[in-house]
Amino acid sequence: MTSLRSRPASLHGARALVLSPHLDDALLSATAFVLTDPSDAWTVFAGRPHPPRTTSWDEICGFADSDETLTARVAEDTAAFADTPARVRRLDALEGPYVERDVRVEQLRDVRAEIQRWLDENGANTLVLAPAGAGIEVPDAPWAPLQRRLAGLRATSSAGSTPPPEEATADEPVVDTGTSEGPKIHSHGSAIAGRIKRAVRGGVRVPLALARRALHAEHVGRRRRAAKGGRLAANPDHLALRDLVLDLADERPDMTVVLYEELPYLWHGSADAAVARICAARGMEAAGWSEQIDTDLKFTHLRHYTSQMPVMDTAGRLLAARHLPTRERYWLLTPSSSPTPS
Repeated sequence: MTSLRSRPASLHGARALVLSPHLDDALLSATAFVLTDPSDAWTVFAGRPHPPRTTSWDEICGFADSDETLTARVAEDTAAFADTPARVRRLDALEGPYVERDVRVEQLRDVRAEIQRWLDENGANTLVLAPAGAGIEVPDAPWAPLQRRLAGLRATSSAGSTPPPEEATADEPVVDTGTSEGPKIHSHGSAIAGRIKRAVRGGVRVPLALARRALHAEHVGRRRRAAKGGRLAANPDHLALRDLVLDLADERPDMTVVLYEELPYLWHGSADAAVARICAARGMEAAGWSEQIDTDLKFTHLRHYTSQMPVMDTAGRLLAARHLPTRERYWLLTPSSSPTPS
């Protein structure tokens, strides 16, 4: 879907807002914009939970809790962006492992408002960059009709605002440690979800909290199975941010959207399929291109993420400039000239 062609001429000179889900994604995946052109680089999920929380990812990275993690990672991010032309901002939304669904809905609404404000303040010659959703695709749940019914109930109860899909629920990065945690979670979640499905078919009302808990447990199981052998599934935070940007673009014809393919997820599954699904579902076209990257320069910035790089890729490819991809891939999305199938 992409080629060696250069950046579309319509984007030259545009002011860019690079949306980075986490404290590293912009420099991992969009250095063609944040290192060479003045841009606004926002880390969206950079908030601190109160009280602090501890997840398996905190522990794998060597931290006791979320406070230790965020303190270290913000310091790493500050050092990584030093001597770059980017205007850095960190928003207060919480990462998936730290947030409940209802809180996330409110926080994503705030993020959306901030993006709209940026667009209004910066005029027409702008573009917004968001992650494409690279990585192993997580298969849909077998009870998708029930999931859609629950999503409809949530949308109604939240006064018309659409919450994130199941893939954007609170979740931790999947690391294959060889333990039985994944199958246990999956088995437990499947059993609960099976009982819920039978209850709904029988006309029995099911507590929404129980249904959400079961769906989340089963989703974690599917992610773990997809990530077997050390593979990385598409990150739920990346998908939530991408879909928020695409939903906003549906309402704002003045908004130019560019998707970027994410490291290290692209090593496990390219973003081509994700971009194709977006275009088919939303009636859009994607003009892809790739840009040559100075990997030595890129690595001088990435090396500051000392808590993340050693554990994000078990093969160690993030620990030396020579292993980094020499090109970054992007897609410009525009409305399709062909009618969308009904």
